[in-house]
Amino acid sequence: MEQQRLTQAEQAVLMWPILVSAARNQQITSYAAIEGFTGIDRMGQNQALGLIRSYCQRHNWPLLNCLVVSQVTGLPGEGLPEDMTATQVLLEQARIFVFDWSGHEKPLAEDLQSD
Repeated sequence: MEQQRLTQAEQAVLMWPILVSAARNQQITSYAAIEGFTGIDRMGQNQALGLIRSYCQRHNWPLLNCLVVSQVTGLPGEGLPEDMTATQVLLEQARIFVFDWSGHEKPLAEDLQSD
């Protein structure tokens, strides 16, 4: 039986609760961990994480995608978020940890579609 491929937005919807849970527990996660939880290859996560970043930006929320980091560098991949320094990433992660994620509905795939 052929397995159906998820769209980038559907992948982002799968990642969202993992990231919100990490935020509530003040945890950083890795691309490898996201792959383990979702089955989404770590090399293919950037577009879905970019949709999460864009959604957060549109709502003036902390950039939830900043919780996903490389196991090698301890930082998000290049361009996600756009050209932040390590210090800026740490500050953004602190904002993520104190944000009230439970006060907001989980987005649907159509909510995450890029403009």
